[in-house]
Amino acid sequence: MWTWIIICILAATARGQPYNEAPMLAAQVQAGELPPVHERLPPEPVVVDPVDSIGKYGGTWRMLTVHWDAMQMHGAMGYEPLVRWDRSGRKVVPGLAKRWDVLDGGRTYRFHLRQGIRWSDGHPFTSDDFVFWYENMALDREVYPFMPIFLNRGGNTISLSAPDKYTVDLHCERPHGLLLEILAFRGHYFFLPKHYLMQFHARYTDRDELQKRAEAAGYSVWGDYFMEMRNYNKNPEMPTIRAFKLKHPPPAPRVVAERNPYYWKVDPEGNQLPYIDTIAHTFVQNDKIVNLKAMTGAVDMQVPYIDPTNYTLFMENRQKGGYRVLVDPSPMTYCMFVNANSKDLHMRPILRDKRFRIALSIAIDRPELIEFMFSGLAEPVRGVASHYDPYHEPWMDKKWADHDPQKAERLLDEIELRRHDGGMRRMPDGGRFRQIVDVYPSPEGAMLELWQLVVDYWKTVGLDFVVKTAARDVSILQSRNGNTNFWCNNRKGMHWAVQPLHHLPVHSASAFAPLYGRYFATRGKSGIAPSPEYQQMLDWYTELIETVGDPGRKMDLGRRILAQWAEQCYTIDIARTMKLAIVSNRFRNMPDQVIHSFQVMSPGYIGIEQFYLDDED
Repeated sequence: MWTWIIICILAATARGQPYNEAPMLAAQVQAGELPPVHERLPPEPVVVDPVDSIGKYGGTWRMLTVHWDAMQMHGAMGYEPLVRWDRSGRKVVPGLAKRWDVLDGGRTYRFHLRQGIRWSDGHPFTSDDFVFWYENMALDREVYPFMPIFLNRGGNTISLSAPDKYTVDLHCERPHGLLLEILAFRGHYFFLPKHYLMQFHARYTDRDELQKRAEAAGYSVWGDYFMEMRNYNKNPEMPTIRAFKLKHPPPAPRVVAERNPYYWKVDPEGNQLPYIDTIAHTFVQNDKIVNLKAMTGAVDMQVPYIDPTNYTLFMENRQKGGYRVLVDPSPMTYCMFVNANSKDLHMRPILRDKRFRIALSIAIDRPELIEFMFSGLAEPVRGVASHYDPYHEPWMDKKWADHDPQKAERLLDEIELRRHDGGMRRMPDGGRFRQIVDVYPSPEGAMLELWQLVVDYWKTVGLDFVVKTAARDVSILQSRNGNTNFWCNNRKGMHWAVQPLHHLPVHSASAFAPLYGRYFATRGKSGIAPSPEYQQMLDWYTELIETVGDPGRKMDLGRRILAQWAEQCYTIDIARTMKLAIVSNRFRNMPDQVIHSFQVMSPGYIGIEQFYLDDED
C-alpha cells in the first residue's frame, strides 16, 4: 500500500483562532437567518494562502458573456474536485479529499474526505453524494445517455463505492497510472447533493408523478428534467459546495452568483472565503461587444471572448479604462483537423496520405500570418502539445512548420493532385479539387479571419478551399458525424493524456478521426475500426494508463504518441497565440502569469475564492 499525505499551504488547517465573516453574512447571523460562522465552517477548514495579500470583503466581480454556458459555475468558476492542481498547474494536491491511499497495485484508490463540509443549504456533505452521482447519473441511462468518458479512459472502466460516510473508493478494472491527474481535471463532477436531487429522480419519487411534473415544466421525459434541475448554471435552488452559488439565473440579462455562506475555506487570518460578495455576468450580443466594453473598463477580470488581435487597442485604452493587460502564452493552438474518416471516397485516400497533410502545413507562411493577424503576439508552432505539458519536447513544435511552398508543390504532384494547364489542381480522376474548410465559431475570436487567410496560401500551391462557418451545435454535430473533411477549432495541448480527445481516436469528438473514435468509445458497436497506424497509438496509451509506479516508462510511452503526431502531421496547427486577461486596477490576488487551460480549469486552479476588490486604489 502506498499512502500520500500531502502537506502544503493550500491545504493547511487553521486552528485556535476566531473566524471572521463577510458583513453581508454577519447581518444574516444577527437577524437569525444563519448560524454563526464557526458553526458553518468544518472543524478543520482549509486555509488558502492568497497570491499576494489578505483581502477585503465585498463588491461585485463584473464579467461579460454571450452564452450562458461560458459562466462555468460548475467548472472554471467552481473548481472543487476530490484532488486538484496546485498553482503550478502540474502537481496534484488534496482537495475535497484530505488524503488518499493507492491499493492493490493501482487498481483501487481510497479517498478520505474532509469532515464537516456542508452544502450551501447547510446539509452535510458526505460519501452519499458521490454514490448518488455514480448510481443515479453515471450509470442511469434514463438520465445520462452513456457512461462518462472519464470513467473509461483507455478501456479501463472505473467503479465507485463508499465504505463509510467519509471514504470514497474508486475501483479500476486494471492498474491505473493516470487516475489522480484525471481526478484533478474531472473530479469536480463526481458528486451531487443527494438530499436535494432525490425529489427529481424516479428511484426515490413516484415515477408517474415525476413524469407529470417534468411535462408541466416543459420536458418530455423525467430524465431531462433531472438534468436541468442539477444544472448549476441554471437552477438557483441547486445546493453547492463551491465558493459562489447562483442567485439570478439566465435568461436574466445579468446573471448573478453570490457567496456560499457555508464555504469551507479560510485565509491565514481566519477570514472565511470568498472575499468577493457576488459575480455578475452581463449578457451582450457578440464577442466584439465584449471587447469594446472591456476597453471602457466594464469588466474586473475577463478572459473569455477577449480577442488577442485587439492587443494594441487594449494597451492604448488601459489608462482610460482603468485596467491592466496580462499576456501569457496559450496552451492551445489554432488547429485544422483533417478527417481520416471522410465519407467522400475520392478524398479519403488523399486525406490519409501523410504527404498531403505535410504539403498543407508547409505551404503556410506562419511568421507572416502571425505578424498580420496577431501583431507578432504568437509563436509559429505545429502545436503537437503545449510547452506546459509533461510529455512535450521542443522539436515537436517545429516539425513540418517551416514555410516551403516548393516542397509542398512537389508533394502534391507525387499524390497525383496536378495543376490543370498551370492553374488550380485537379483530383487524380481529373475532377476539380474544391474543398470546404468548416470553422467552429469559437469564443476565442479571430478564427474565421485566420482561416480565410490560410486558404490564400493554399491557393498559391494550387488548392482551392472555401471557408464557411455554422452555428456552434451544428458545427460540432457535423464534425462528430464525420461529415467534415477539414474542421477548424482550438486544440488543447496541456495535460492531453487526461483528456486525449485531440490526440487519440477515443470519441466521436476526436475530430481528426471521429469514426475511429466512435468505434473505440462504443467498443465496436458503431463507427469504423482504427487502422493499424492509429491502433498503435491507442495501444501505447493503454499501456501508459496501466503503468503505476514507473514514471520513466509513462514518459517514454507519452512521447512515442506525440512523436508519431509530429511526424505524421495529423492536424494543421498554425500558432500558439498569447492569451489576454483584462484585469481592472481594483482586482487583487491575480498572479502575473496565468495558465489559460481548460485542463486546469483556469482560473479555478488559482483559487477564485481569494480574489478581492480594492476600490481605494
